[in-house]
Amino acid sequence: MNTDTEYLKSIAEEIAASKTNTDKPNHHLANEAKRLEKDIIQNLNSIENFTQRDTFLFNTLSKLVNISDLLFTAAGSVNPDVMILMDLMAAVRQITPDLIRPNLKLPKAFIELQKDNWSLVWKHQSELITSQGVHAKLIEIAGIPFRRFTEPKQTLYWGDYTWLKGYQSKLEIMDWKDADCNSPEEALLSLLIGRDFNDDRFYIYCKKYIQSRTRKISGKRNKLLEYAECQKLVLQDTQTGVPSFDGHANTVSTRLLKWIGEEIDFVETHERERPWSKFQFAWNVEVISCFFKLLHERKVFGNIPLERFSEVIAANCTTMDKQEVQASTIYSRFYKKDIDLLKSVRKVLKDMLDYLDNLLG
Repeated sequence: MNTDTEYLKSIAEEIAASKTNTDKPNHHLANEAKRLEKDIIQNLNSIENFTQRDTFLFNTLSKLVNISDLLFTAAGSVNPDVMILMDLMAAVRQITPDLIRPNLKLPKAFIELQKDNWSLVWKHQSELITSQGVHAKLIEIAGIPFRRFTEPKQTLYWGDYTWLKGYQSKLEIMDWKDADCNSPEEALLSLLIGRDFNDDRFYIYCKKYIQSRTRKISGKRNKLLEYAECQKLVLQDTQTGVPSFDGHANTVSTRLLKWIGEEIDFVETHERERPWSKFQFAWNVEVISCFFKLLHERKVFGNIPLERFSEVIAANCTTMDKQEVQASTIYSRFYKKDIDLLKSVRKVLKDMLDYLDNLLG
């Protein structure tokens, strides 16, 4: 089934060719639009097959969008004739609002009518976000979806409009004071990941943000834990079934998780624990073992078993020549009774005791 829009189009072409821009709508255009509205609605209500109904709606609206653009381009503004087409399409959309395909092109006049509203919405939201101390660069990136409508430089579609409406709704209900994040900036990052804002500029910002977090971490194990934490947060923020900002690109979560995984693989393969993350003793392993054995016998560390105790020492201590200490080596040296060894430990303990005696008077 196909509704004939050719007569409406011919009227619009005559209006465009005449290059007249009046304050009153064209009488023939208005009458034909009213007739078409009834015809389209009647057809929509009579088609029971979902696929046929969807195809009919998309084809009809696409033709009306083209006619609207013809009039808008000729007039250079949203004049009464253009508004006839806008009202006609609005009436049709109200019949089946859930059937509008995301790839339906938005009329130029529709975008023009929305510009001031989106500009005010973002002005309010950007001022609110700025007051929370969010980084200016992230605020600029968060405004990209709004600028896509206020500074249109590309063809926009119905899916772009519904995505922005969903984004606006999330911003409006954001509780900045009690957001379930460590900071307002992380709350905004979480929101944008959840809305699948897969713009390249946001993806790059997220990478740099994660790099700034991991750069502050020392030690291989701690760095891996930090990457794992970021990985967990991305997974938790990811929402299933949410349309992407850019329907032709991978989701931002997919890209970030892949990148984090590659960073984890690099750290696992190429980084070693830094020696300065351990206690570096100016002693050899025998002196270290003897010293800690004396502390263990006096239960300074509680009742930890010697085998487990030797593992803790090995994990946290290096020798004077910066060699890795094995737990088995520590354990085997616990009972060594070498005279020179005992004298060297005694000297350190005696110096410490003399120092304490001097402090006590």
